[in-house]
Amino acid sequence: MAESYIGRWFRDVRNIFINELNLVRHDSGVLLIFLFAGLVYPVLYNCIYGRGIVEEMPVAVVDHSQGPYSRRYVQKLDATRECQVAYNCLDMQEAQALMAQGKVHGIVSIPRDFDAALVRKEQGVISTYADMSTFLYYKNMTLATNLVMLDEMNSAPVDRYVSVDDHLPYNPNISFTLFFVYMAMFMILQQVMFYGSATLAGTVREEGRSFASLTQNLSGFGMGRVSLGRGAAYFLIFMLLGLYGAVLVPRWFQLPMHASGLDILALLAFFVTDIVFFSFTFSALIDRRETVLVLLLFVTPIAVFLTGFTWPQANFPAVWKALSYVFPSSFGCRAYMVLSQTGSLSSIAPELRAMTLQIMVYFALATLSLKRKEV
Repeated sequence: MAESYIGRWFRDVRNIFINELNLVRHDSGVLLIFLFAGLVYPVLYNCIYGRGIVEEMPVAVVDHSQGPYSRRYVQKLDATRECQVAYNCLDMQEAQALMAQGKVHGIVSIPRDFDAALVRKEQGVISTYADMSTFLYYKNMTLATNLVMLDEMNSAPVDRYVSVDDHLPYNPNISFTLFFVYMAMFMILQQVMFYGSATLAGTVREEGRSFASLTQNLSGFGMGRVSLGRGAAYFLIFMLLGLYGAVLVPRWFQLPMHASGLDILALLAFFVTDIVFFSFTFSALIDRRETVLVLLLFVTPIAVFLTGFTWPQANFPAVWKALSYVFPSSFGCRAYMVLSQTGSLSSIAPELRAMTLQIMVYFALATLSLKRKEV
């Protein structure tokens, strides 16, 4: 009797799995979301950002001090890979005019008392201005001026400054790609999964149907089979998309990758399962197909912010830190970035534990949401 029930249980899951794949296959809008966004966006982001660095960015220098220390600072700034001192200006008005014309993307202003302050062993202040039309210009301006400052500190007497070690084992080029593209690969999976499944859920409910009605044709009871059967269909689709975006695309673009394919596969198994049941839980709130477009514009910037990409998670206020626990991407994006650079699953153990907890919670909530809609 027990074997017969188990057999029916697995047969029901298989039938729901096939039914969900057919629903996806016959919905052109969902197919467009899955295939276009899942396949094109990973390549598009890498094409846009390329190596993730800008070299020899032209800058203007306004040196009011005209002393040996300021001249040495300007020479070292020009020697950096990030910046090229293209113009030496007499005043800020001339430098601002060059920036307005697009001839430079940054300005370094050295005050008149810069050399005098260093001679008195006081702090010297340098002002920098960056073209914010792209973050890379700001990064170059800040990085180059700080590297020169650190080099000056290392060359100063040890009784005045502490020596600084600027060895960066995981991102020696300070590439923006490693900060953004790795995050984007997993964020794409989450957003595509949610918006695709939510679009399909909205269509089903607009037509007066419910996923809970699947149980009417099932032998025995249990909404868990509906969640597992539907989840298996999306797990298959997004494991393939995940391997494409997290393994193949980085190799095509020769991104630094220290993790093995098996380690990335293990991380994907956790993350994809998490985003599937996360999507089922919140797509239960979608009653119309058009609602998904509104959520796309509202939720995506919040989810990106909560990954810690633009602001360190350690500095989040309590309310934002609590909200970050809602999204699988808060843990998945960070785990992928860390794993890709360290190559060790043990280094992402906290993220794997967090995603395991999310999987259990969202599976229960997704199943309860089906039970609530059952009539």
